[in-house]
Amino acid sequence: MMEMFQYLLYTLLLELPVALLCYRSQWKTVLPVTILLNFFTWPLLTLLFYNTHIPLLILEVAVCIAEAIGFKIFFSGNWQKALLVSLGANGLSLFIGIWISDIPLI
Repeated sequence: MMEMFQYLLYTLLLELPVALLCYRSQWKTVLPVTILLNFFTWPLLTLLFYNTHIPLLILEVAVCIAEAIGFKIFFSGNWQKALLVSLGANGLSLFIGIWISDIPLI
């Protein structure tokens, strides 16, 4: 169980710098918003991944969309920027997670 929360910590350590870099003028808001978005999306992805047959790639696309919506709501910028930030942050954590855990993407 504790190992599961390590993955959440790793996710935050990878995704926070991406969000901070992209929204650096709003860094005081980036920290809590990104953490809260991940506290919402990470448990859902984890539960669905281990309890359904939905491919990880599909789940990650849903997470990217959900977090992009959160970025658009809380930060200045357009939808394209929100989607690119979400894709960059989640793509990085997905790539590292697959590499470390050897989990199939599809």
